[in-house]
Amino acid sequence: MTELLKIVNLKKQYGKKVVFDQVNTQVKKGEVIAILGPSGAGKSTFLRAINLLDEPTSGQVVFEGNEITHLSDKARDQLREKMGMVFQNFNLFSNLTVLENIKLAPMKVKNMTARAASELGEKLLAQVGLADKRDAYPASLSGGQQQRVAIARALAMSPDVMLFDEPTSALDPEMVGEVLQVMKQLAENGMTMLVVTHEMGFAREVADSIWFMADGALQEVATPEQFFSAPVTPRAQDFLQKVL
Repeated sequence: MTELLKIVNLKKQYGKKVVFDQVNTQVKKGEVIAILGPSGAGKSTFLRAINLLDEPTSGQVVFEGNEITHLSDKARDQLREKMGMVFQNFNLFSNLTVLENIKLAPMKVKNMTARAASELGEKLLAQVGLADKRDAYPASLSGGQQQRVAIARALAMSPDVMLFDEPTSALDPEMVGEVLQVMKQLAENGMTMLVVTHEMGFAREVADSIWFMADGALQEVATPEQFFSAPVTPRAQDFLQKVL
């Protein structure tokens, strides 16, 4: 498998507070990475640093062979288009219909015609099981449906990697499954994915690799089998004891 993403000595610091430091790891094309760890471990900040929504303090992010941390804003934006991002809180435009939410970026950023963007949007809505909601407004949808629209919107840019920042944490428990099912299908279709999550079942079943973050460091990288049956670090052992 080809290396898609490489993280070299990545550090993020706010004032004197070091969120994480000396993170070194890589992602191969088609891999699904589950990023686990206690609250406050810097997982979300780390994900945002990868696509430069949060500027890293030092270190490098190499994406598809390009070192992106020191590029111009324009060049960064072009590369960032290839990184789809799904947040905890959907971030849909409330004044636009579901289909309009999905069409917006392909038309503005990729200069796609309205017709082509509509066709793409309808195809993606069918993919996430919401073909009948194209003309609905976000406020009329459940949280799980809104998150599936957010996934479809990110996919509309044809990204090479999808970053998920705790995509189910704002959902009622009965809605979690429908979002995880869409993510599972993406994984089965070969999408490269980095997922910050507290859903241990999803991590165990779908991920190729577990990254365990705690105390400002990437403490452990392991297969799900290794991590869940015999974690190496005391910090990971303690974490699993509490969450399982």
